[in-house]
Formats: sequence, C-alpha cells, structure tokens
Amino acid sequence: MPIHAHVHRKKKELPALVLVHGLGSAGNIWKLLLKGLENYFVVYALDLPGHGIAPLDENEALDPKAMASALTQYLDQEHGVKEFHIAGNSLGAWIALETAAMFPDRVRSVTALAPAGLWEGGPTTKYPPTIVARILAKISQYFLRVAYRTPPLKAVGYKKITHLWRDLSYETCKDSVLAMAHSIGFMPMWRQLKLKNFSSKIQKSVPVSVIFGDGDLTLPNPEAQLRSRAPEHANWVVVENCAHVIMWNYPDLTVNYIKETALV
Repeated sequence: MPIHAHVHRKKKELPALVLVHGLGSAGNIWKLLLKGLENYFVVYALDLPGHGIAPLDENEALDPKAMASALTQYLDQEHGVKEFHIAGNSLGAWIALETAAMFPDRVRSVTALAPAGLWEGGPTTKYPPTIVARILAKISQYFLRVAYRTPPLKAVGYKKITHLWRDLSYETCKDSVLAMAHSIGFMPMWRQLKLKNFSSKIQKSVPVSVIFGDGDLTLPNPEAQLRSRAPEHANWVVVENCAHVIMWNYPDLTVNYIKETALV
C-alpha cells in the first residue's frame, strides 16, 4: 500500500514517533510541532494513500484497520522501525488507536487528538463534513493570498475546524489548502468509513491519551465523543477554547501531550 514518511531526525538513537494526519490533510500538518518533538523523537510524519505525495491504489482497502496494518508494515520494511509511539488527528487518531489495538507489541503509546470513530454506528452520509472545505481548496489554490486575506473565504474554509481561524498563519493555510486540493484519496477513504466505528480493545500496557477541544464542531460532543468507545484506561482530556485541530492553535501544548503520554 502506498504510504510515504517524511523523516525528521536529530539523533538516530531517539525513539520513533509516528504522526498520522486526518482526511484530506498530509504529513506537513505537523510542521509547527517538529521543533518541539525532534529533541525527544525521530519523527515519521506520514502521508496516507492519495494524500501528500503518496499515490493511491483504489483497489486496496483504505479503512482504519487496513491503514494501521499498512503503516506498521511500511515502517518495518522501509525504515526498519519495529517499535514506535504514535499520534494522530481526526481520522489519523482513529488509525493510531487501531494500530495500538492490532500491534500492542509494537506500539509504545498513543496520543489521539480529536479522534474520529468514537461514535455509535458510523458515517452514513455520502459526503464528509469537510466536503465544502475540499471544494473551496480546489478553487482557492489558484489565488491563495487573496483567499487568505478575504475573511469570508477564510471563514468558510476553516471556521468549522477551528473557531480561532482568524489567527491561522498564511503558511498553515497554504499547506492545508494544497493538501486538501490534491488529496485524491479524500473520497475513496471516506467511502470506506461507512457504518464503521472504533470498537477494538487496546491493552492496558499501552498508554493512551484522548484529547478533544471543548469547541470541536467537526466531531461534536456528545455524538462523536463517546467515552464508552475509547479505551477504558485512556487519559481523557478536554482542552478549553480549542476546536478540532489542536496542533494549529496550541502547538506547544500538543507537544507536551505527546511527550507526557509517550514518556511516562
């Protein structure tokens, strides 16, 4: 399965940390965190199939369990990584949870940032809630600076994922717009989430943190934040004045959550 890792390494002897982006995103979503993580981990920021620079094979399974198996195999075969910490956002956090459930001997900790999958039943709609952002990204990629400086356009693209959209930098917006516009895996991956949820069990030996913002409109409380779906031993955290993509608004805080979960 086509997966690509952007490797950020200061010291090769540091433990591995795998970062998994959400639907329509890419490995560069973690850019603001790298400075704070590189002193503690060798960071593998993944591009999932059809996202970033990773190609897409629609004949392969793209559901979270398939992604968990694929990324674990990829890290082993392509990078020689046998054990790793893992963190993810949204769909990426769901994939991180599935990875820990399937490979408890390989995963050393999980930091799930606004994880998808903690709902009853599963998605039934034809299009994901971020479909408007995808359409806007495909259009606005050709006039990024104008769109960034036009509050109504910026609001349409980002208001649902962060109420602090006004504070987003041009670089963050540019990276996310281009990632979303070019994510050919966006709809194929969404279609394979239909009627699915996270229902796997993670061994208590694997530390888990589940972190949601109190203003998450993409995966709102309570319908998409069922604690009964999360691992029983998970540390459940609610961040004040925060929406869906915590690492954009609070990168230092996000780094601390990952470190605290991984380095217990």
